[in-house]
Amino acid sequence: MASIEAAMAKVPSDAGMAAKHLNCDEAVRLNSDTLFFTASTFKIPILAELYRQVDKDMIDPNERIEVKDEFRAPGSGVLKELGTGLHLTVYDLAMLMIIISVNTATDTLYHLVGRERLAQTMRSLGMTKTYLPMTCREMLYSMCGVETDDIPLGNAQVTAALETQNIVTDSSALSEDRGDVSSPKDMTHLLEVIYRGQMHSPRSREVVMDILSRQQFKAIIPADLPLGTKVAHKTGGMTTVRCDAGIVFSPSGPYCVAIMAKHVTDMKTVDASLAAVSKSVYDHFNH
Repeated sequence: MASIEAAMAKVPSDAGMAAKHLNCDEAVRLNSDTLFFTASTFKIPILAELYRQVDKDMIDPNERIEVKDEFRAPGSGVLKELGTGLHLTVYDLAMLMIIISVNTATDTLYHLVGRERLAQTMRSLGMTKTYLPMTCREMLYSMCGVETDDIPLGNAQVTAALETQNIVTDSSALSEDRGDVSSPKDMTHLLEVIYRGQMHSPRSREVVMDILSRQQFKAIIPADLPLGTKVAHKTGGMTTVRCDAGIVFSPSGPYCVAIMAKHVTDMKTVDASLAAVSKSVYDHFNH
């Protein structure tokens, strides 16, 4: 525990973490109930809710969904650059949402599962610190001060604002009362529910875990772990925010971990410092 505390102290931000070994139920937590902005880690709850609805026969993962202009979102991903008329399966949209964090895929699925149903499910799981009122586009428009119904214009304005770091610091997106937030403890709880199959059928659990395990952004939780360590996770980041949440399959058994940071003062070094926290958790459970 001392090594985890020492690693946390070196993170250039306000930071929190939670980890729980899924074999012996040992938990390690620091600032685990503190609110943090989710950034793209909110895509884990969307994925979980999506496959909950698949199991309820509310959604067909093989259905092809049109990527509509109204859901084209700025920020990460390539779908916003592609032409109109594109149809992708729900499964493909989920894969894009997680493994390369495509915002347009995310907003398409966010509207498909429904804002209120997503909120109800999080409440039913006891995730009292988790509020996800904003889509990716709403979040980015808010923090960049963009107010237009012209989607191509708005997306271009967001891109320009992000490039120059022209951020509205008192925006709704950066307010813990109005933006997308969660806590390390809530995120690890959701991951445990997913891992233990308490939310999905065996088939849907397998799909959710497989999608999370194909994550291509690996700068935080997996970065300093032994080569070949399997991690099912999702990263997140925006101005002064970095986070990662997932399940690590270690020699002593699997554990869930969420590491979240806000008010980051050095974005160039924060990933390395958070990766060091991840490694200290790995060492703690595999001493």
